[in-house]
Parts: sequence; C-alpha cells; structure tokens
Amino acid sequence: MRQLACVDLPGFPLQLLCCRHPEWRGMPVVVISEDKPQGIILWACEKARRARILPGQRYAHALSLSTEVRAGVVSSAEIAEGVATLTEQLRAFSPHIEPCRDEPGVFWLDASGLERLYRSLHHWARAIDREMRQQGWMASLVVGFSRFGTYAIARSRGCGVTVFGDEPSERITARDVPLELLDVSPKLRDALRRLGITTVGEFVHLPAGGILTRFGRAAHQLHALAAGEKWDPLRPVPPPDPAVERIFFDDPESDSNRLLFAIKRALDPLLAKLAGQYRALTALIIEFELDRRVARARGKGQTRGSASKAAKRARRRDIIKPAEPTLDARTLLRLVHLRLESHPPDAGVNEIVLAVEDVPATREQLALFAQRPRRDLDAANEALARLRAEFGNGAVVKAVLRDGHLPEARYSWEPVDRVSLPNPSSPGENDRPLVRRIRARPAMLPPQEHRFRDDGWLLGDLERGPVIRVVGPYIVSGGWWVSEVHREYHFVETRRGDCLWIYYDRKRRRWFLQGQVE
Repeated sequence: MRQLACVDLPGFPLQLLCCRHPEWRGMPVVVISEDKPQGIILWACEKARRARILPGQRYAHALSLSTEVRAGVVSSAEIAEGVATLTEQLRAFSPHIEPCRDEPGVFWLDASGLERLYRSLHHWARAIDREMRQQGWMASLVVGFSRFGTYAIARSRGCGVTVFGDEPSERITARDVPLELLDVSPKLRDALRRLGITTVGEFVHLPAGGILTRFGRAAHQLHALAAGEKWDPLRPVPPPDPAVERIFFDDPESDSNRLLFAIKRALDPLLAKLAGQYRALTALIIEFELDRRVARARGKGQTRGSASKAAKRARRRDIIKPAEPTLDARTLLRLVHLRLESHPPDAGVNEIVLAVEDVPATREQLALFAQRPRRDLDAANEALARLRAEFGNGAVVKAVLRDGHLPEARYSWEPVDRVSLPNPSSPGENDRPLVRRIRARPAMLPPQEHRFRDDGWLLGDLERGPVIRVVGPYIVSGGWWVSEVHREYHFVETRRGDCLWIYYDRKRRRWFLQGQVE
C-alpha cells in the first residue's frame, strides 16, 4: 500500500519571524498585519497566548497585556520564499513533494519505495526530523497512508516523529483529533460545537447528505476526506527547471569581446530564473565547445598522448566564483572578462553552455535584484544619439495623438530626444488590451460590390481565408472645406482569425484596407 508523510511546521510565519530575529527567542512574539499600533495580530506564540495575547487582537492591546511582546510583519512574498526553500530541502528525502496551498508550512511527501535507501521508514522520518532541527525549524512529522489522516495527526502532535504501520491505527488516531486544531472555518466550528461535535470522529458519524444541505459544499468535502470516501491523491510540484543557458554560433567565434557580449545576453535570464527560485549564484560554470577541426589539425603529427590532449581541448570548462553569493550580473561579467582576457580560447567557439551552483538567496539580494531596472535608459539614449548622428536629427521619432477627423490625421510624428520607462495603464479584469495598427496609406482592395455577399468575401489574401463576420458600418463624413469625404468603416473577421479594419469610399466607389486590430 502506498504510504506518505505529512510535515507540519506550526505557525510557519511565526517561525519565519523568529528566524529573522533569533534574539527574540524565549519572548512573547506575534505576527501582525501592519507595523502600527492598530495592526491585527495574525499569529501568536505559546508564551504570548499564556499572556492572553490572541490572534485577532490589536497590537496596542497586546502591548497593554505584556510590555515584553515583540511583533513583526511577515509578507506573503517572504512566506512563499520560505515554502519554496523548504520544498527544495525536503526534495533530498523524497522526489514527490506537495506543499499545502491553503496552509503554509504543511507538506506532504511520498514515502513509497524508500526502504532501499533507508533501513526503515522510521529511520527516514528521523532523518527528516534531524534536518529540520538543524535548520532551526520546529516540525511534527507523521508517516501514514492518507493525506487527511497524516495532516490531522500532525496538527495534534507536538514536535516529533510518528509512524503508523497499518491504516486502521491511523484512522482511529485521526478520529480523536479536535476539530479546532484543523483548518476549519470558525462559523462551521462554532455550529458543530453547538451540536456537541468537537472531534473528527464525531464529525464523520454525521450523515453526509445532511452536512451538504445544512453546512454547504466545503463542509461536505471535508466530511468526505475525513471519512475516507473521497480519493485525494498526492499532487507533487515538479522540481524547478535547471538553471542552464546555451549559446550557439553559426560560425566559430574567437573574439573575446563578442564572446563576452554573448555570455551577457544569456546571463541576465539565468539570474532572473535563479531569483524566481529564491536562489543566489555561488559559481558560474562556463563550458566552451571549440572548433574540433582546429583541435584535430593541431593534434596531427603529435604523439598519441598529445593528440588525446588536443581532443580534450575541444571542450573547455571554466568555473567563475564570486567572493560571495550574488545576483549581480556586473560583478560576474567583470570576472568573466578577466578570465577571457588572461586565458582566451585555443580555437573558435561553436557553443557556450552556462550552468550555476547556487544557495538560498537572502532577502537583501532578492530586493536588490527586484529594484534593478531591466532596461538601461542611458544605453538606450546613447544608441539613439548614434542614430541621429549617422542618419540625421529626424531619424528617431515617436507617434503623438492629434485631434483629427480622419484616422490618418489622428497622429503625427515628433522627434525623440530621450527615452523614458513606459507607464501603461492597467486594464480591468475583463478588459482585453487591443492594438489597432494603421497603415500610412490605405491599401486598395480588389473590386467588390458595395453590399456584402454571402458566398465568402475574399480580401485578396488567400491565406486569410474568406470573411466570416462583419461589424459596421461606422460612417465618417465631412471635409467639405477641402475635399468631401464619405467613408463607411467596418471590422471584418476572416477565417484565419484576422480582424481587419476596412472602409468603403463612396466617392471613389472602392474598398480600402485601413489597418488591423491585434
């Protein structure tokens, strides 16, 4: 029978706060919603509870109950970072791990098939408990046969290890767990308490149909899980993609500056991937695949040992180690530049593979990486200056909206002196951002009748397919002061999915393509 384990770190945000401030250990500690006297207490340690400081109270009220209380804010990003770090640490004991989405600090591990690596599941569980203690975590670990059973027992036990050898023993123990220790809504918990239902076993004995009718779908789902009537398989999260980048060259490249520029382009997404996994780089591994023809030619006429050395030189491996774990691309590029200048490749490079060695990143490293802009405005302005110097001051322009009657008069081009970061307006939840591309000159479409035909209207491009939907007309007329204009605009959708913006010119009696909506 398939076995799994539940690792529960009670009060996980509270433990994160204590890890951030180890000097607070032994004092009443609480996690608050905001660092203000009116902040709400979200979690409280056992010593704070003994001082009658409970979740839901104001921080100011807690200070009136105990002057020794210490408080801090734990953001959702810090909690997600801690969950991701613990998931990777637990992956050393089981390949299949599922962190709980609703309760941070709860993890399920697949314990099947590990007897060949450990003498027993007891030794495996003790190894996990030992690792948690060494990392400074307080955890309860239960090895059993069901997700709900192991979770309920882990919430009711203190720190330590519990291993069940058969499923009935787990089921009997889980039914003695009080409901107040589980993630049950206060409304359901209070309603059940009024009925005299305080444990999982008493809750399971209630009829499922009555639970659904009286308490709703969430309570009915909890009842099915507790009774073992619902199949709830392990849903492990996949391991993160390895932080590896490859660079290919069409022709063998031997110039150190061009190699450094290619490495820079691949290093930025590599560091972004590491930051997304809450990791920092300790070593950058660069593998160069050299031109084998040059290495083979150099090995001709030499002894067998020299030829084998020349063949080995067809692949070169460099390890760049910064002074401390970092996510700073500039520091790494300086070290790579020094290595390439002092030891350039023996032959042209066909391929570069970048890999990393990493460790968990600190909050400061992640904050500095997030604050660093991805776009270098100074470099962009310098590039625009070069374009203006080579092609003239009017070579770099931008579109500016104008008040005009016709679509082609609603914008104009103005010179650009400096660029700035974009500030787009965020669309609503149901809004879909669209881009309307306008042609500088409307394209004349093949002659067609003014009225649409039902036999499939082709707009001249067979790849688009016939028109399947037409919306309009939207009439634009006027311009009598210069030349009278009368256009009937339509939006048409083709079979391929294109949305075209066309109009019929009554004066010229022709159809024109004004633009396209994407």
